[in-house]
Amino acid sequence: MASYLKLKAQEETWLQRHSRLILAILAGLGSLLTAYLTYTKLTEQPAAFCTGDGGCDLVLSSRWAEFLGIPTAAVGLLGFLGVLALAVLPDGLPLVKRWRWPALFGLVSAMTAFEMYMLYLMVAVLRQFCMYCTTAIILVAGLGLVTVLGHRWLDGGKLAFSYILVAFLTLVTTIGVYANQVPPPSPLAVGLAAHLRQIGGTMYGAYWCPHCQDQKELFGAAFDQVPYVECSPNGPGTPQAQECTEAGITSYPTWIINGRTYTGVRSLEALAVASGYPLEEGR
Repeated sequence: MASYLKLKAQEETWLQRHSRLILAILAGLGSLLTAYLTYTKLTEQPAAFCTGDGGCDLVLSSRWAEFLGIPTAAVGLLGFLGVLALAVLPDGLPLVKRWRWPALFGLVSAMTAFEMYMLYLMVAVLRQFCMYCTTAIILVAGLGLVTVLGHRWLDGGKLAFSYILVAFLTLVTTIGVYANQVPPPSPLAVGLAAHLRQIGGTMYGAYWCPHCQDQKELFGAAFDQVPYVECSPNGPGTPQAQECTEAGITSYPTWIINGRTYTGVRSLEALAVASGYPLEEGR
């Protein structure tokens, strides 16, 4: 028996022998990163190296930066701490040796699916590069690789099926939560949006502009009815759209209402006054 165990040990790869240590290191780094992002979100402080003109600032201030009322980074922090605990717990504790790797696989599978959705939002929806988000995605991808390759799994087919199931449930839950986090627009927002469309009151902005996102969020879903011109379709640093140049737009967001120009984020009440919309109709 001793010779058999020795032979099995020799068959282990370098990654399998050090997998728990690597998982602990990656999870520790992820915990520090997400703890910092959680702190900046809760204290409403800008993250370091975020310039405020798009990029990580836009991603970290978007509506996807909160999940069930808490910072999305805090959800990531819980995941990284869970992986860290599972990696460092000694085998002598009850059930740890038996369930360590199945638990790691389930947790890391959920984390990878969640980060895949975050990557989709960053690339396809917000179209911005976020240094912190990308780092988190890389760390989670590393956790996934080490979890799969750093343990001797007996049934690859069952493993693949389990990943598909966990990823599917995670994505359905995540998309469902974010879909239901969008509050219905207020009566004022709905009425004002329709009024602005009727009189041709137009907002000029850029998809990467955080203040433009703030302005849109004041309207909620009703913003779809507001006349809007995208001034920077090709991203920061590229030539402005001709329509915006001709309108004399120099900053975002800018409103042109009844021939007058208003710059910066404006409250719904201020826009109502500027456009001549009776506030009592939106109450």
